[in-house]
Amino acid sequence: MVRFINCFEVPDGRDDDFLALFGVVNAHMSAQRGYLGHQLHRSLSPDARFRFVNYVEWATAEDWRNAHGEEFRRLVSDPEWRAFPTTPALYEIVHEGARS
Repeated sequence: MVRFINCFEVPDGRDDDFLALFGVVNAHMSAQRGYLGHQLHRSLSPDARFRFVNYVEWATAEDWRNAHGEEFRRLVSDPEWRAFPTTPALYEIVHEGARS
């Protein structure tokens, strides 16, 4: 399993605009082979650089790569996305912990 983490810079007052765009892309991605689930987090700090952080689990890195085909590229080419800079990357777990 791999994790995709994408941090979004969302200007004040633009949460609803961002969430509408996110919903369209997420509907497409969640239907792709290998998608296991996601969590979209919103910062509780009003001055956080990244207002939203998306955490997605994929079965394999190959599934994640294959999900970024023509339809995905079309969806994220919407000019509205330019208002929300991102820092996407694929991650593997190197340390994990839980309280007993």
